[in-house]
Amino acid sequence: MKTAPLQPQGAPADRARRTALRWSLAACCVAAAGAAHAVIQLPSQPAAAPQGGASRTPQTPGGSLRLPSANTEQVLNSLIEAANAGDADAMVQVGMYYHTNPGLPQAAATARRWWSRAADAGDVRGMAGYGYLLGVDNAGGQRDLSVAREWLQKARAAGLVRATYVESLLEGQITGPRKLRDARRLLEQAAQDGDPLAMNDLAVAWELDGSVERAREMYVLSAAQGYNPARANYLRLERQNRSSESSTLARLRTLSDDGNADATLQLAQLYHQGKGGVQRDFAQAIQLYRRAADGGSRSAREFLALIFSRSSRDNSARGVDAAWMEELAARISAKTDGAGGKEGRDLMSDRPRRSEDPLWNLTSLRWTPPVTDASATPP
Repeated sequence: MKTAPLQPQGAPADRARRTALRWSLAACCVAAAGAAHAVIQLPSQPAAAPQGGASRTPQTPGGSLRLPSANTEQVLNSLIEAANAGDADAMVQVGMYYHTNPGLPQAAATARRWWSRAADAGDVRGMAGYGYLLGVDNAGGQRDLSVAREWLQKARAAGLVRATYVESLLEGQITGPRKLRDARRLLEQAAQDGDPLAMNDLAVAWELDGSVERAREMYVLSAAQGYNPARANYLRLERQNRSSESSTLARLRTLSDDGNADATLQLAQLYHQGKGGVQRDFAQAIQLYRRAADGGSRSAREFLALIFSRSSRDNSARGVDAAWMEELAARISAKTDGAGGKEGRDLMSDRPRRSEDPLWNLTSLRWTPPVTDASATPP
């Protein structure tokens, strides 16, 4: 389906002027929020999936612009004028301005009021913003989780994936196993549909559960949409991985030199597989397997028996078949693969970053199908 374009009212000249003002105001919002959109470029990774049925998530308006020279107050007043004239897009933009400038007097209440008007006018981004502020404490008014759900579910039905993610956060605030399951289901759905914030938070959950490689891949997909917390999480894992490999390798070598057969076996397996910061070296691996076997390692003796159960006709100097060594490398138990134990895990002590503002990039989100029944308002 095609993206639902916003159709501001007024003459073409007025529409063009208001569009320029919105982009200027968006640039101010981006600066106020300190948003930067560096993207991880990994050729081996696939492109991020679009938000389910929606167009690809664009960069935040103004994210690549310098701060405008026009007076921000003048820009804001012009958008407020357009919003008061019934322009729902302007209502969303004004609401975002106050949301990203919490130090302003009554900022949360003002954002909530403008997003309420946008929601009543049928703008699904306004529904998501208003629903979120209704569902959290200290957000410009009384909390009403029931009405918040209604607005978010209406935005979800209209195709705005971010609303699914926001609803997952609200459900996660409620205690009880059923609500936690509901929250996780919604989070997984939003991530599957391509929302970068949901993808980041799901990756955080996977990482904390121990599925680091799975989390790393999801961080890449989220960061590819310009989401900086996901980029920071990915780079943190990369730093930890390099640090952990270096520390583990040095520790294993020290223990091996001291005659520890288990450490020598683990070192042999690293050379056999080409992991843990060393290049694959079958000759070195065999030498270490022999040292471990001489030191009393039963596993090393068994592996040597497997290695020499096949001889090589084209590599008689080493007496092993390279293809057979490749096959054996895949059989090495994951329990002893790159073993670092608790000491290695302690190197990964800094915690991952969850998404910080559930409404990040809200003003530039696109959805499909468009909302046609603007008059249907939750009670």
